[in-house]
Amino acid sequence: MPTMPKHSPPSAPTDPPNIVQRLAQAVGTAKEMGFEVRKVVLDDQMPGWCQIGSKKILFLDLAASTSEQLDQIDQIVASYCNQRQQRSEGRIAA
Repeated sequence: MPTMPKHSPPSAPTDPPNIVQRLAQAVGTAKEMGFEVRKVVLDDQMPGWCQIGSKKILFLDLAASTSEQLDQIDQIVASYCNQRQQRSEGRIAA
């Protein structure tokens, strides 16, 4: 008796990553860029980054929501990239 070929069920569309996954991806990207990422309670301080010697440290506010932390890391990385670009173009001192 002939058999029907087995068909795999149609694959479900992949859902976009949720906010926690997106934050994890952003942290991973920052680490690939050479940052040590620290999540600390910043109280009245602003999230940002600094460089001590050759070590770059990115500070996220642990008291902020996941969505806010994602916004923080996006802004910090964009600021870092913008500063590097300006420095390479000679618009700011090294």
